[in-house]
Amino acid sequence: MIIAFLGGPGSGKSTVAQRLAGDLKWPWISSGAILRESDEPWVRERLKAGLLFDDEMVSGLVFSRLAGVPNAVFDGYPRSLRQAQIINEHETKIDLLVELEVPIEEVKARLKLRGRDEDEERVIDERTAEFEEKKGDILAYLIGTGSKYIKISGVGAQDEVYLRAATQIRDVLTGKIQSSEV
Repeated sequence: MIIAFLGGPGSGKSTVAQRLAGDLKWPWISSGAILRESDEPWVRERLKAGLLFDDEMVSGLVFSRLAGVPNAVFDGYPRSLRQAQIINEHETKIDLLVELEVPIEEVKARLKLRGRDEDEERVIDERTAEFEEKKGDILAYLIGTGSKYIKISGVGAQDEVYLRAATQIRDVLTGKIQSSEV
């Protein structure tokens, strides 16, 4: 089973996804973390500028971590329609897509505290706009291949957001509630 967290920068998807993966004792596979761990200068420069990476390269990194693993929590993957198609080409299915939704003002306040190089306001605005632009195609494609989808408010204290997300994920996976309408 694969649960994938989607959301713009600063939505809290990594915090919630990593905690869920730990609670489930499943691998947490974050495309962003994989890239941030790289010592390659060209990777560091692209990250600093807030630029995205080639879909095939990122997908290769994600699938190298998924090899032989029956369950996983994806964080920030897929980020494009092409990446969603690559998932299908690998005959892999995302069982549940979880989108954390946070107003842009809250995102900017959070990212000021995080303090990464790529968290300057211009980059945040560009990455948020890019996420919003691509989100519909990703969701339509993956829901069309059988993925369930829920949208959860990412506003609140970390424990509050996590409890809200974990409860709704459990309820969707057990059939207690249906996935959200797109």
